[in-house]
Amino acid sequence: MAITKHPTPLFNVPHIPACFGGSDGNSLPLDDQKLMRIVETVLFPCSRIELLEKIPRSPIWRVRSEEYDYPGAFYTDERFLEQTDRPPREHKLPSVSTIMQRMNALVGTPYIWGGNWPSGIELLNQLYPSKTPFNELDPLIQNTWILKGVDCTGLLYYATDGYTPRNSSSLVAFGKPVPIHELKDLDIIAWKGHIVIAFGNETIESRHPMGVVKTPLHQRLAEIQQQRPDFVIRRFHPENLKSS
Repeated sequence: MAITKHPTPLFNVPHIPACFGGSDGNSLPLDDQKLMRIVETVLFPCSRIELLEKIPRSPIWRVRSEEYDYPGAFYTDERFLEQTDRPPREHKLPSVSTIMQRMNALVGTPYIWGGNWPSGIELLNQLYPSKTPFNELDPLIQNTWILKGVDCTGLLYYATDGYTPRNSSSLVAFGKPVPIHELKDLDIIAWKGHIVIAFGNETIESRHPMGVVKTPLHQRLAEIQQQRPDFVIRRFHPENLKSS
């Protein structure tokens, strides 16, 4: 058993070091949407992680974590970890106002696939340095290299200290269903693939490629109702559930 010493990325491939740099030393395996989909999530510091299998001749382990309990094989670099039996971090849900303040502070943050540590992970550039000085790389490559940003569920996951599920496939069934006319702050408007969060008279979300943005509530709801008739609204925060 181990504990994460730093914000710790999980990947869905074992050849992590080879993914940073590419043939020219400055590239990343981005898809046609400029997203690095080998990234799954970022575990918070002091998260418990189970070491399952060491990849030969590398610092990479196949791992399991209760904080990212999804199907598939996941990998990370042992240099992010400390082998110890000490207790992991506690999971405490912040208040509605604290969560909203945290999300509001992230408006303008880049969209990064798998990102939920908005300030980025500088250790990634130290472990897997680029050939060209890092600050001379394209800004998109810089942000993606160190996972500086958040994706749609990562925005909420970060703001709630990891209390909420990490993927939209889980959030569509998280908490209590509520009708659209009873929408409250922090209610999750979700479908498999994306989430939007009620935020006063607006919504807030991390939306590709813009990043974290706010939109007038009536406008965004009209778009969603037209484009995603399969959406659901879920209420999860105890402060809101008490008054339901």
